[in-house]
Amino acid sequence: MRAGVFRGKGRIEVEDVPDPVAGPADVVLDVHGCGVCGSDIGQFRAGSARDGQIMGHEFAGTVVQVGARVEGIAEGDRLTGLPIQPCGDCRRCRAGLAHLCERWTTRSIAFGLPGGFAERLRIPDARLGQNVHRLPDRPDAGPEAALDAGTLVEPLSVAVHAVRLADPGPGRSAVVTGLGTIGLQAAQTLRARGCGPVVGVDPAPLRRAVAEELGIVTVDPTLGEDALAGTLCALTGDGEADIVVEASGVGALVAGAMEIVRPRGTVVLVALYHSPTTFEPMRAVQREVVLRGSANVTPEDFRDAIDLIGSGAVATASLLTHRVPLERVQEAFEAQLDATAAVKVLVTTR
Repeated sequence: MRAGVFRGKGRIEVEDVPDPVAGPADVVLDVHGCGVCGSDIGQFRAGSARDGQIMGHEFAGTVVQVGARVEGIAEGDRLTGLPIQPCGDCRRCRAGLAHLCERWTTRSIAFGLPGGFAERLRIPDARLGQNVHRLPDRPDAGPEAALDAGTLVEPLSVAVHAVRLADPGPGRSAVVTGLGTIGLQAAQTLRARGCGPVVGVDPAPLRRAVAEELGIVTVDPTLGEDALAGTLCALTGDGEADIVVEASGVGALVAGAMEIVRPRGTVVLVALYHSPTTFEPMRAVQREVVLRGSANVTPEDFRDAIDLIGSGAVATASLLTHRVPLERVQEAFEAQLDATAAVKVLVTTR
């Protein structure tokens, strides 16, 4: 089969590799598509992935092989799944924090195991409702649309996990800084959980336009430091929010979040940060702010993400700004690098 293989800093090459074979507890998918994630971009730019690694962990596809011990899954099922394969033995796994497994980065799909930028993908130890999930049938969408949406379940589950940590609810105002895929999905999830108003902040006109199509109030931060506070004042009567989800990865916005969160409010950091940043800790102390990190996903997050898509509470189609065939996977990475022109780039196998 053909696959996109990491071959060094800034290089993804399409190569012939052996077809995966399902073991007794595994399934193999005919991959429909796989999204390019911010973590993929980070590894691509830094050259930090292992040479020879097939990348890609935001996948969906159709089952073509089922191991003899797998229950509840049949050939032809449309599935997505958790890339994280926890070890089950480390201290975090034993403490019930399998999504924070100490060893997952060397034994998971696209992190040690072959990933989804390929024509086929093996999911080891497949357990329905745990690390693999059936995509919902929607009367208003055909199989292709369901599979497209399936590629966005994993990033949506990241947003669901972050929002869960923010303690959302009716009457709670929220700000999301950074309107990439995670930020747009976090904003929609906050609204689905009853929060309002929800304000999105991003300098890219394209991303603000997508957010506005989804009913999210947006702010252009290039208009000045007072632009967000002014919008919040107009919507809530003051310049503060109960919840801030920081999804941009821009370190300076961590300090900015501390300035706009309400006393006893919550700031959730869900982005990847590649350099140190500073903020005034007395702002957090004097206002009793809760600062939380959000990492990875759980099976519950996946189930909730699929429910949100299936119910129509979270839209996905407008986030897919680019479709690039597997044979041009290098172009897909380059397109995803341009935040002004892309939200989510989908690498397709057909």
